[in-house]
Amino acid sequence: MIRIGSFVIVAITVFVLGHSCQAFAPNAVPHSTVKSLSKTSLNLGDTSIFSDPDSARRLFYFWFGGTSGGGGIAVAAFPQMFSRFQKIQELKGIGPTLGGEKLGMSTLLCGLPEDISKADVEKIVNNKMSTEKMVAKGPQDSYFAQKGYLRFEAFEQANPKCNPLALRAVFDAFTTSSATVDPREAQILLDSFKQDTSIINKALISNKLKGYSAIGTLLLLLGIALSTCGDAFSHGWFPDWPGNQNFPIGLVSPGFWTIPQYWT
Repeated sequence: MIRIGSFVIVAITVFVLGHSCQAFAPNAVPHSTVKSLSKTSLNLGDTSIFSDPDSARRLFYFWFGGTSGGGGIAVAAFPQMFSRFQKIQELKGIGPTLGGEKLGMSTLLCGLPEDISKADVEKIVNNKMSTEKMVAKGPQDSYFAQKGYLRFEAFEQANPKCNPLALRAVFDAFTTSSATVDPREAQILLDSFKQDTSIINKALISNKLKGYSAIGTLLLLLGIALSTCGDAFSHGWFPDWPGNQNFPIGLVSPGFWTIPQYWT
């Protein structure tokens, strides 16, 4: 009984998550039948595929397997992203600064707590050490560092006594990733920053927007997958439950606790 009860709880969770995603993602199912899963076309809103519980169950297994992988990536990535965002916000007013004229950064779009000093940025970009030397002299305590990628730790080590927020802003302008970058690409950008430091603002905004777009795309795909999982799950194991017709009101009337009565 304990196993059955636990499975019912998990089942309800998947069902609720799947249906809830319909609030921001359309209901996506294959165009014709489950047997045509290899086809790439989707017929949104077509629930005729769920008329056969066995087919609906196969569809659930197919989509749930794919969703688990993407969901795992999201669960692991989002806390790290939020942690990095908090650390950047904590750099406000921290560390040495040359002061003077501000660079004119779009702090909101760039994710910075405050504007940065133009002199602080010039001190960083005018460093005579090449990015490849930064990699060679920097910490070799990670896989990417050993493969020749420039990590923030190496960039920070090569620029001692520089403003921490300016360092973070310049490095983030290199790439959409906040951890590593190809040193050759970083060198090209550094050389361009030397000519015109205002380019940093544009490069940083572009990279941030790319990152936000990637997150939005991931959430959209997860929403579509969860929506399909929820529909397939309900039509596969309790297709006659009245709550399927008026979700989410059906969670209260007739109530999710009535699902076991319709379990097949």
